Amino acid sequence: MMKWYMLYTRHHHERAVYERLLTKGFEPYLPLARDGHRAHRGLRRVVSPLFPRLLFVHCYLEIYTHIELFSVSGVLQIVEDSRGQPLVVADDEIQLLRKLCNVGSALASAAYPPDGEIVEVVEGALQGVSGFFSEQNNAILLIPLHTLRASVAVEVSRKQVVSLSNGSSIHYQGPCPSP
Repeated sequence: MMKWYMLYTRHHHERAVYERLLTKGFEPYLPLARDGHRAHRGLRRVVSPLFPRLLFVHCYLEIYTHIELFSVSGVLQIVEDSRGQPLVVADDEIQLLRKLCNVGSALASAAYPPDGEIVEVVEGALQGVSGFFSEQNNAILLIPLHTLRASVAVEVSRKQVVSLSNGSSIHYQGPCPSP
């Protein structure tokens, strides 16, 4: 059965590794974050890897595939779990990442575990996504990705979300509840 694995790459080699994996017949995925960047000529949109030095590959991980992945210039290692086994990323986390990256909003990686009020987005492109709502500087939805031990931050308005935690602010203790 094909599974998603994380590859750790050389610094600033994510896109090159992505292209090399494509040419070798692999199914790579590189989540990209769009962000506003201030330049001397005004605000400029910058697209960069959401998780620096990481990308995902969907494959059967057998010995020959293992060797093939390490033969790709720029790949340093396959990310492993605490037992030293290749870390498998759940399909639903990859689908969630794809949904977040396709929305077109500014994304950023954030701390894990997230803090805030548990909410569900009820309108807009992120409808149905659950996460932790924080209003410290801006209204931010923090979406935990448990396998990666990271969160993704995206701006949302208060009127786009509905509370799932009776209005109290809590600290993450497990997967977001599904409604």
